[in-house]
Amino acid sequence: MKGYKTYLIIGSILILLYLVAQYNKPTPTNWAPTYAIKDKIPYGTYILYHRIKDILPKATIHQSKNAIYNTLKTKKFNKTAYLIVAQKAEISKTDFSQLVKYMQAGNDAFIASYDLGKIEKTLKLQAVGAMSAEGSTLNFTNPNLKTDANYGFDRGIGSQYYSKLDTNKATVLGVNGDGKPNFIRYNYGKGNLYLIAEPGFYTNFNLLDKYGAEYAAKTLSYLQGNTQVIFDEYFAGQENTTTDMLRVFFKHPELKFAYYLCIFSLIIFVFYDIKRRQRIIPIADPLTNSSLAFVHVVGSVYYHERNNLDIALKKINYFMEHLRSSYYLKTNDIDSKFAQLLMEKTGINEALAKTLTRYFIEIPQMGNLSDTQLINLNESIEQFYKITQSNGTRTV
Repeated sequence: MKGYKTYLIIGSILILLYLVAQYNKPTPTNWAPTYAIKDKIPYGTYILYHRIKDILPKATIHQSKNAIYNTLKTKKFNKTAYLIVAQKAEISKTDFSQLVKYMQAGNDAFIASYDLGKIEKTLKLQAVGAMSAEGSTLNFTNPNLKTDANYGFDRGIGSQYYSKLDTNKATVLGVNGDGKPNFIRYNYGKGNLYLIAEPGFYTNFNLLDKYGAEYAAKTLSYLQGNTQVIFDEYFAGQENTTTDMLRVFFKHPELKFAYYLCIFSLIIFVFYDIKRRQRIIPIADPLTNSSLAFVHVVGSVYYHERNNLDIALKKINYFMEHLRSSYYLKTNDIDSKFAQLLMEKTGINEALAKTLTRYFIEIPQMGNLSDTQLINLNESIEQFYKITQSNGTRTV
């Protein structure tokens, strides 16, 4: 137990320092795009929900955490606006059918989202645009709402637009600096469907800006005349859930750093403990070079077999490979002219070249080979190596 006191003291000090640092550090800004009315973070909609009556003073505000179909099927609505602000509004065909009936009865639907799911195909609509740090400039097509200078937004707000649009059914209400539509309207009976390709216009971050609040108010002014607003919380409240236990740690910075601190401390402890308890590794004898012994064994086998012809053919084949790889000589057809070529390429004298050529031609045709002939072949090959090495002959 005494051996662990040092580790416990060091660990306690580190944890104490960490807790003090966490307690005194400023709370970081949460930029998560929740679009929830309860959130006061930059991308929540707390301000929109509590100040929408500034734009629609005669309307009463209600929340709905149910799907569109479940919200609208049991009641009859008149002069009501259904407002959806969400990163993704995955509206099913059933929900959209119910929404169409709702609009045909004289009500409006206002949807601000990057992705409308399957109804984009029904509306022949496609939204595109990458988030950029510069954002975009926007304006209205209605002369009563249009300003001399375009509206500009920060943190990429307003960069989304509709690249594909059914102009026979949709009316363009707003465009970006390039003339691309980002705010449109569809007529359904007595009501309307308003679509805007950017939910960021209605977040706390944007509404705290003077011109951002002005732009958002002008878009929502199309809902004036409605006496009731249904503020959808169903799509804004959807989150990706997981059963991963570590998600809880990584979701909160304090727990995440505590987790890393524990892992780091554990690694240090393991390394120190291994160093203390490591066994002595015995010194292994170095490997001996057995190549020479192998050569003696192979030579002894050939000597006892007395197959001089086989040895000679192997030496010739090995020598031919040397000529091919080092001097790029063709050795598939050996004749009397090969001596001249061998002499020119390697720099050996004429007598040695003719002797080697004669061996290359005659030995493969022999039935057996005497010891003297084998020795002569070996001496000629060794002489070739000595001459080429002394002359410093290079391959070509």
